[in-house]
Amino acid sequence: MTHQVTATSNIDFNATGVEEILQNVAYILSTFVISCPLYRDFGFRLDTLPPFQLAKRRNTARLIESIQRFEPRAVVVDVDYLGDAYVGKLEPVVKVIINE
Repeated sequence: MTHQVTATSNIDFNATGVEEILQNVAYILSTFVISCPLYRDFGFRLDTLPPFQLAKRRNTARLIESIQRFEPRAVVVDVDYLGDAYVGKLEPVVKVIINE
């Protein structure tokens, strides 16, 4: 079963199983690189915004690496982005399969 995940600001500290894994992936998507003091390469990177298509490709690779490293139970199937190049908005949407 494929799950679609976006960034989140709500954390359920009692999440277990699939919900816990999806929440972990969402947390990686909502965390900016360097904002996590223990792991400086954890999360979403914003220093490569222009040009828009190049930023998508670079961040896709970084997000997949981050998810593989910090939540190996989730296998990334697809990464897409919502956003508008004219306003500088880039929001990742990741599809994952859960391996427990």
